Amino acid sequence: MLSKNLILHLTLIEGVTPSIIKKLIKSQRSDVNASDLYHLSVSDWIHYFGINEIVAAKIVAGLSDMSVLEKELNLMEQHKIKLLTIADESYPALLKEIYSPPTVLYFQSYDSQSPFVLSLSKDNERNNAKCIAIVGSRKATDYGQQIINTIVPDLVAAGYTIVSGGAVGIDAMAHQAALQCGGKTIAILGSGLLKPYPSSNKRLFAAIVENGGIVASSYPLMMEGLPHHFPARNRIVTGLSQGCLVVQAAQKSGALISAHCALEQGREVFAVPGTFDDELSAGCHEVIQQGAKLVMNSADILIEFGEVVAKKEVAAVQQSLFKPATVAKQDALVSYNSIQQRIIAACKEPASLEDISLKTEMPFELIQSELFTLQLDGILSQDFTGMWLSKL
Repeated sequence: MLSKNLILHLTLIEGVTPSIIKKLIKSQRSDVNASDLYHLSVSDWIHYFGINEIVAAKIVAGLSDMSVLEKELNLMEQHKIKLLTIADESYPALLKEIYSPPTVLYFQSYDSQSPFVLSLSKDNERNNAKCIAIVGSRKATDYGQQIINTIVPDLVAAGYTIVSGGAVGIDAMAHQAALQCGGKTIAILGSGLLKPYPSSNKRLFAAIVENGGIVASSYPLMMEGLPHHFPARNRIVTGLSQGCLVVQAAQKSGALISAHCALEQGREVFAVPGTFDDELSAGCHEVIQQGAKLVMNSADILIEFGEVVAKKEVAAVQQSLFKPATVAKQDALVSYNSIQQRIIAACKEPASLEDISLKTEMPFELIQSELFTLQLDGILSQDFTGMWLSKL
């Protein structure tokens, strides 16, 4: 009964919540035409739809101002932005399952009729909705980048679309990795599409659209990104997806909120562990304790969804994630600072901490710190006797 434009207009009225609009949509009164709704009085809204007087008054006042709707529609046309409402048959079925799904989704895509866009909406049953949410810290490190670069290509190769929140850090890494390997990705923003947040990722958002992906938001086009928007944004990210992978997350973080949303929504939740003393591992470890699946490679995710993964592929991804390739590091030795290069040179043959100190003339404390970094990078390894050896 409610038209797309009327639903949009209702969302632009302050105080008219998604639950109220959902109630109006479900009412489906045969004795009230859609065209009549703009002319109903406060008492009519109370009588026909059973809403309270305060809300009815807000609706009547809001619908009387057509300029708000016209401005939004003009901006949509000008910037080629499309709209999906919860009343549309093409609204993603997975997203509709969550508690209080967004009433509208503004989105930008290169072609609204492309197979990719249609696959997100039509016939989007749980068993063929191949989307994976990837969330994590804005302060992501090289370890986080390594995980993303290892896992995302395998997910893309298996036909999965990468969904994230468009933020700096893990979000941006996940979007970029998907694009780099020819995959599709969806960015859900916590701001209006014409006020993209963060603004530093504008080029990334443009690249997503240009390469057949989607940038979407549930907020009016000119809405700034406000702190209270992001938990709702996170619910959409996980709501669109079959599962959620957490990569580097502190105990109090948006990524952890996303993981909890996914658990509440009945989605599969995965997390990559880290060192026990790293604050960016604490959140991952927490959700693992709460039932998330510990991920050591992409096969751990794919197998959970019934994908066929050959044993040799499992071994390959296991090795690539926890034993970083050193070939590229050989050519990039110059990227290491002078202290690190001296330590690497001192370990051409097995060397103890004392040996390294003597060869480099550096104190133990400094060496130990650099040894840890070089070991994480896969440049140095330590045998059971405590001797260090360079892999270059």
